[in-house]
Amino acid sequence: MNQHTAPFTEIPASNWLLHRLLRGVMLAGVVLIGPVVIYLLMALVLGLLSVHRAYQPHKGDILIYLETNGVHTDLLLPAQNRQVDWTRRFAPTQTRSGLAPVATSAISIGWGDREFYLNTPNWADLNATTALYALSGLDTTLLHVSWGAMPASTSPQRVALRLSPQNYLRLAAFIEQSIRRNDQGNAIWLPGKGYGGADAFYEATGHYSVIQTCNEWVRQGLDAAGVRVPWWSPFDKALFWQLQH
Repeated sequence: MNQHTAPFTEIPASNWLLHRLLRGVMLAGVVLIGPVVIYLLMALVLGLLSVHRAYQPHKGDILIYLETNGVHTDLLLPAQNRQVDWTRRFAPTQTRSGLAPVATSAISIGWGDREFYLNTPNWADLNATTALYALSGLDTTLLHVSWGAMPASTSPQRVALRLSPQNYLRLAAFIEQSIRRNDQGNAIWLPGKGYGGADAFYEATGHYSVIQTCNEWVRQGLDAAGVRVPWWSPFDKALFWQLQH
């Protein structure tokens, strides 16, 4: 061996295996995290782009609200008016108790994954299995209907909107398309299911997924009604941002 050449040092097998393991973990991280980053960036960019920029939320004959619990959004509508009588689609007596709530002047309607709705009445009930199954797009969906009084004011989690009768009918038609019906044409109620004494679940059309979320369903309904909404809104934040700017 040449005296000026450093002797070859063999890498211990344990270090080589550790090196390969770390590379594998890093590669797996890139593969898993990459789509998540792209998803969040798309939600941000498309959430900043708006449809129906000329919409003015304080002009219109019919008052409705957009509500959120911080994650999930619902549409709060008048239970009855000249355009739509929601009590004919969803009977107020179809609650878990079978009794009509005291206040039925307003109806809250949301859409979401069946198992998620039924098995997570509280966020503490959420588990990885339910979440992953919901995001897979394999499960069916439900409409969550709640009765109550029309609120008198807005809040950080509630935005007031006003629609023309024509646009309100377009929103109603969108919701109607989401109702799964029986052979008699009636909404399919799930007896005994609900979170309290003033709500109910009904079978819905469509499938929940990472693309078609509960908030995106609301966005599509408001889009049909001519409301200023983002291009895509898997989360609730973009919906509220568009209506407040």
